[in-house]
Amino acid sequence: MSYDALFEPITIGNMELKNRIAVAPMNVGYAAPDGYPNDQYLAFYATRARGGYGLIITTAAMVNPYDWAGSEGMNPLKFTDYRYYRFWSEIIKAVHYYDGCKIAIQLSPGWGRQGHPNVGKPGVPSGAPSCVPLCMDLRDYFKKCKGNLKQMSKKVPAGTFESMDLDGLINMSDQEYFSTDFQQFLQDFLSQMDPEIYSFIWGDVPRELTIPEITDLEDRMAVQARDALNLGFDAVEIHSPHGYLIHQFLSPKMNKRKDEYGGSLQNRARFLMNIIRKIRKKVGPDKPVWCRLSGDELQPGGIHHDEQCLVAAMAKEAGVNAINVSQGSYEAMGSAFAPDGEGDFTRWAAGFKKATGGLPIMVPHFLTPARAEKAIKNESVDIIELGRQSLADPFWPVKVKTGREKEIIKCTRCQQCYIEFGAKHFLECAVNPVTGREKYFPELWLNDTTFGNRLNKAIKKMSGFPQI
Repeated sequence: MSYDALFEPITIGNMELKNRIAVAPMNVGYAAPDGYPNDQYLAFYATRARGGYGLIITTAAMVNPYDWAGSEGMNPLKFTDYRYYRFWSEIIKAVHYYDGCKIAIQLSPGWGRQGHPNVGKPGVPSGAPSCVPLCMDLRDYFKKCKGNLKQMSKKVPAGTFESMDLDGLINMSDQEYFSTDFQQFLQDFLSQMDPEIYSFIWGDVPRELTIPEITDLEDRMAVQARDALNLGFDAVEIHSPHGYLIHQFLSPKMNKRKDEYGGSLQNRARFLMNIIRKIRKKVGPDKPVWCRLSGDELQPGGIHHDEQCLVAAMAKEAGVNAINVSQGSYEAMGSAFAPDGEGDFTRWAAGFKKATGGLPIMVPHFLTPARAEKAIKNESVDIIELGRQSLADPFWPVKVKTGREKEIIKCTRCQQCYIEFGAKHFLECAVNPVTGREKYFPELWLNDTTFGNRLNKAIKKMSGFPQI
């Protein structure tokens, strides 16, 4: 079967992509101490560049240097200042060696209420738009992702979940689930079982950011976007989806401010729009800059699709030239971040396409080329992204292009990648044991490539040197 639509070129700003297949931005946790990119990140991205992807979008790289960034537990990459640039430049060069693959950096101003106090300074809470703590709904977490229960059961004492009536939990009404007595029972049960799981479900109370702190983050996003493009990144993605700091400003559930950054949608969107405008002022009109938006928060009282379409329209007016789709937040993690099956995120594409007057729309959550081809032909999707599927098989694009579809290693949606990462391990994959260890297998990304052949020629020239 031919999948020609997947391999058509597309232009965003002044960047042309060779095909419509991208690696979705994922925090895989491989960063070296203090957020430096390392050899594993280089090998991880280079392997997927060699695998035929037209675009790689990095994990969120923090521009926030402060103790209240709230991100230490996620072991994120950083892009705060010039100390990081030379390490990132090696990754950029490596990706660019592979047949025209492009790389975009996803820049983030912080984790907000989805983060935690600084590890070294536990008295410094994470900064957020308002002092509204996170509370995850476990009904959604277990119901929408069947792999979550199986994987979490491996991380807790034997018999832990058997002592709970999970079917009863999943089917509880809101009144029953959020009752004081049941919430107290859950907190007591999970805090004794595993304090880290407890803190992931019931977040710490964040501190409300001041207006000078907010404008400082806007300015830092603009400066780091300019420096990223000057360093050689092909594009910049603004990290504004699924419950992180920018999304928190957009959401009426999370943003209770009474000043110019809260209240009306225009005010709640001010942080994001100021970031876009300030980036455009720094980088000019043609560079590829886009934002990632949740199609819907999928939570009562949150920001829903109709308002997010208005945000997308404002973002286009402010200067973005594409939209990357996500959905939900930590509080709707089961149905949002990693649902079973494929194609769930396409439901938001048409709304964003219409709201932005036809900007390119990127959408994740695919497994098969047939479903991906359908999304591009029929569902207002311009670029399909592979997240968990790119962990399972970094060579998905080249296998599809060369008619080796049956050889694709398919993601089983088992959730091991999520649970391992949440358990403070490097992210790994149940069906691909090389994932997370690519640096040990240079034959995947170095041998018989333009990069590798260039190095081998240099080695041969040096091999005749007399020994000292």
